[in-house]
Amino acid sequence: MSLIFDFETRSPVDLLNRGVYVYVEHPETDALLASFKMSGPSDLWTGPEGICRWKRGEPCPSYLRDYVEAGGEICAHNAAFERLIWWHVMVPKHGWPKPKLEQFRCTAATAAAMSLPRSLDSLGNALGLTIKKDRSGSDLIKIHSIPLGFDTEGGVLWHPLADDPTSLEAFHRYCDIDVLSEEEAHHRLIPLSDYEMEVYWLNERINDRGLRIDVRSAYAALELAEKSKAEINKKLYELTDGAVPAVTLTARMKEWVHSKGVPIAAMDKDEIDETLAQDLPDDVRKALELRIEGGKSSVEKIAGMLRSVTRDGTIKGVFLHHGAGQSGRFSSRGGVQVHNMPRPRKVFEDSHIRRDVLFNMIRTGDPEVLHFVYGDILGRPLHLLADALRSFIWAAPNHRFIGGDFSSIEGRIAAWYGREEWKLNAYRALDAGTGFGLYEVAAAGIYNIPVQSVSKQQRQVGKVSELALGFGGGVGALSRMARANKLDLASVYPTLWEITDAEGRERADERYEGNKARGDSVANDLTREAYIAAELIKTAWRAKHPGTVNAWRSLIDAAFKATQNPGLAVETGLPYARYIVKHGFLWLQLPSGRCLAYGMPEIRDVEVPWANKNETPDKREKQPAVTVRGVGANNAWTRYPLNISICYNNLVQATARDLLVHAMLNVEKHGYPVRLHVHDEIVAEVPHGFGSVEEFEQLMCEAPEWAKRLPLAASGFTLKRYAKT
Repeated sequence: MSLIFDFETRSPVDLLNRGVYVYVEHPETDALLASFKMSGPSDLWTGPEGICRWKRGEPCPSYLRDYVEAGGEICAHNAAFERLIWWHVMVPKHGWPKPKLEQFRCTAATAAAMSLPRSLDSLGNALGLTIKKDRSGSDLIKIHSIPLGFDTEGGVLWHPLADDPTSLEAFHRYCDIDVLSEEEAHHRLIPLSDYEMEVYWLNERINDRGLRIDVRSAYAALELAEKSKAEINKKLYELTDGAVPAVTLTARMKEWVHSKGVPIAAMDKDEIDETLAQDLPDDVRKALELRIEGGKSSVEKIAGMLRSVTRDGTIKGVFLHHGAGQSGRFSSRGGVQVHNMPRPRKVFEDSHIRRDVLFNMIRTGDPEVLHFVYGDILGRPLHLLADALRSFIWAAPNHRFIGGDFSSIEGRIAAWYGREEWKLNAYRALDAGTGFGLYEVAAAGIYNIPVQSVSKQQRQVGKVSELALGFGGGVGALSRMARANKLDLASVYPTLWEITDAEGRERADERYEGNKARGDSVANDLTREAYIAAELIKTAWRAKHPGTVNAWRSLIDAAFKATQNPGLAVETGLPYARYIVKHGFLWLQLPSGRCLAYGMPEIRDVEVPWANKNETPDKREKQPAVTVRGVGANNAWTRYPLNISICYNNLVQATARDLLVHAMLNVEKHGYPVRLHVHDEIVAEVPHGFGSVEEFEQLMCEAPEWAKRLPLAASGFTLKRYAKT
């Protein structure tokens, strides 16, 4: 039995722009009304459709007080909002009892765990709910919850109907409908397991702690950035003879570059980087470099931090449970998206700058100071701000960060599922300090040479192959990864061709010619040498990883069989992983016991990757495949086909996520309060003198029972300011 609950509120704070934690701490934020309903039978809850109501000015109903104080379960959609309104508004302003965190359940998180949309509106469409969110509510929210603006003295201007009884009654009916829709969703969704609820509550505690921001340096950085942009725009104006007065005027800049005889398709970073790799006139090169520097988004990210800072100097509510799609990984949001911060330049990483000195320089707000201290290349102000973006997050006084990052966790898990014992042993040797890096090992396998003989370029080939091919990727994935890592595939072609036998050469050549004739975009985009080099790397990598290749096929075959036979549990042949179709979903049970969900599985004919693109779509070759529904663009529940890359990627990523949360719970249990977690990294904040990096690494690597044979390693660190280590 659960209490379905929904508040409607009012505040001068922009909720979407500044976040719920800033919203709830504002003194003028208040609850206007609430609707709630017991999801099970109860004679205490009365009202039309079983809904009870509360309005501002009324006392907390006695039966609600008794229920909360008895520890009753409270369920809401995006429950963090209801919880924070309850704690920070209802308790101090209206005398309501304070529920514990562990009393709250969230239907949005539950939906996301089933690969359903998080928004109540889209969720209603996906589930075909009989009662769906009232879309007219957005107009009522604008009337009652959001100010029209502010007067010249900063006073809030509300809509004339903001307190109109008739309009408020309509608003309350909108709230009622939300509760009825949430109740129906609550009954349709499969609840999170007890263990997964512990993960949800831990994530909420981490969100409540927040990330402490160096506010003083952030304001100085904005001042510094404005001065730098003005100087960059001045240089660009002079360089282009007034044709381009600002780096933001991309259309005019593109036109100017074309006028200099240099073709460029767009003014985004990737296109400019490719153009800068060519021979260019000096003025064009300088102009494009100014565009790259002046177009840095780090300034907007710093401004976003300041918008979201709460009274105690922290940004709270950063992490979203099941926020990163199918695997169940977390995402970040709001003012500091730690999952989406730029990688520092190599010159910055190689310089090992002292962060305390750098931030003293930033606090001057003077770009010339950075130029003087760090030189013309390293000291470019906007680049430096981007390099140091993570370090605006810092530990509290007399505290430090202790953290750790799982080492090559996805590669280890992929090898574990593929039963590549040779590769797992290579990881064990590396961890023991007696082995070689896995990029060198991969290169040795591709070139069929001793690992000690691997050259720098060959190591780069090994790196690209490991990053691109482990999830079933082919030439396209490899070429994209090569481009991202600045590996020229054509340059490695001669050596690869030389070491390949006649049969291998013939197969690679036939693959290239056949795909080019079929209109394959990758074959058309790459030169013959680059394509064949990628094909030879792919073939050699797969030959070295027969267990992984078999695992790909076993996984997709098991999904196909399970979809054909609803209710039958189908083993995948991989450790502790199996599929079953039940309740309208295809479920993949992970070694941890958690399940990944794929909605409405069906076998449909799907165009094969090697289909002739010169033919019309209706005539292209197709094969039966498992198709499922999941969250796509615009939060819509869309159908897509499963393939080996999706299935293996989901399996490996989800397993890495389960190891991460196991480690998070473990370090918490031993007194390390987690402040942030990014991909495979955990960072705790502790007082000086508490704990050690060595203990933190050990706690992270204490594997759950199901992963005892998986070699784990973590690289630990301690910092005052957060940084990429």
